[in-house]
Amino acid sequence: MNILFDELETRLFSPKLWKGFAPPVAGSFQATASGNPVVGLFDDFTGFGRTCAISSNVAYYQSNGITYKSFEDDDGSIQAAVPTTKPAVDTNGIGVISLTAGNSDNDDCVIQAGGNAGSTMCPFNVIYASAKDLCFECRFKYSSIADGDTDFFIGLGGTGMAANNGWLGDDPSGTIATDMANNDFLGFTRLTKTGTSGLLLIYDRVGGTTGTHATGIHTLVADTYVKVGFRWRQQTKTLDVYADGEYVTRVAAATTDGTPWPSLYMNFLAGVKYQATTQDVMYIDWWACAQML
Repeated sequence: MNILFDELETRLFSPKLWKGFAPPVAGSFQATASGNPVVGLFDDFTGFGRTCAISSNVAYYQSNGITYKSFEDDDGSIQAAVPTTKPAVDTNGIGVISLTAGNSDNDDCVIQAGGNAGSTMCPFNVIYASAKDLCFECRFKYSSIADGDTDFFIGLGGTGMAANNGWLGDDPSGTIATDMANNDFLGFTRLTKTGTSGLLLIYDRVGGTTGTHATGIHTLVADTYVKVGFRWRQQTKTLDVYADGEYVTRVAAATTDGTPWPSLYMNFLAGVKYQATTQDVMYIDWWACAQML
């Protein structure tokens, strides 16, 4: 990660969220602070690049030992962001990728870790009965926060979501329960029909009805980075949500029929979907997820 000493508190992992986990080595987490095994991935995108030519809107990338699959509609693109040469609200440095939506209504641009031609390798879960402690965190920004602009999601998603309409259906109405794809996911979104600057936590499972939690998570500012994440706690069966390193709120899992709590395995997922006249851009500085075994 390209980072200066005075950025340590703002750009890297949030200590309150990651308590008990040892830092990653290269692109993977290997243990807790006490030496117990974990499964985990970390990517700061300093070696991000496409591994083959895009075909039928599908492409594959490698970064920090992680394989990614993407779906890129029309003029949408995923690439290593070019560092800016003049000071801005927040300058892009090396180790940042950009997701740009297409320029036609409902164009998709989505990327998922663990992707291959047949399925998606998904190591992480929050299955109510068995999942041990899990942490996810990312640092990202969005180019514009305005009415009618592009929708986005960042977090964890189930297999096969790097596809056309794989995470969000066409012409979302603002009813999240029916707009989002029928899959397992857990993460953060801003859908244009549900408000412009308020970041939502959303979660779902195959066959469930998408759940949301919006209480004071974060107010987005255009072209300004934010760190957001969550920690699943096995003992309490709850999800603690963090923004810029501080605890924000707690969400209790529900597992009765029709409830949305994810019940399958997931991996990193980010997507943007065009809904306006401007190609908005999501910049991702890094993301990380680790789970105790």
